[in-house]
Amino acid sequence: MSVNDWTPDTQLAQQQIDSQWLKKCIAMSQANALETMAEQIDAADLREKAAYMRLPPEQWQAATTHFNNDELIALIRFFTRAEMLLSGWEAGNSSPVIALNKALRQRGEKLSKETLLWIRANSDNRYIPNGAL
Repeated sequence: MSVNDWTPDTQLAQQQIDSQWLKKCIAMSQANALETMAEQIDAADLREKAAYMRLPPEQWQAATTHFNNDELIALIRFFTRAEMLLSGWEAGNSSPVIALNKALRQRGEKLSKETLLWIRANSDNRYIPNGAL
């Protein structure tokens, strides 16, 4: 059992997603360094950024409009593994993966079969990538 920080929903709604930090997440994903993410993210970011996992989809879509499709897929991979590897980063049906996948679909892009299989093999979150059906 772990003890985590709790952020009230009103504070979550006011939180801004740090796009420079997202670029680091993309780089980690594109370098295939996801399995060592716990060692690559400093303790303050581990605590502070855990709240990102529960942000509303609208915030994710607004924060990632300037990223291209490959970068969104890299973020999907990052947050898929983050939920499994980082304590306090569990998201269930609030996972940013759902919002990022929706953003891709709105652009006319679908996740490849390989990516879908990768998500299933690397997560036990039954809601990702499409949310509650």
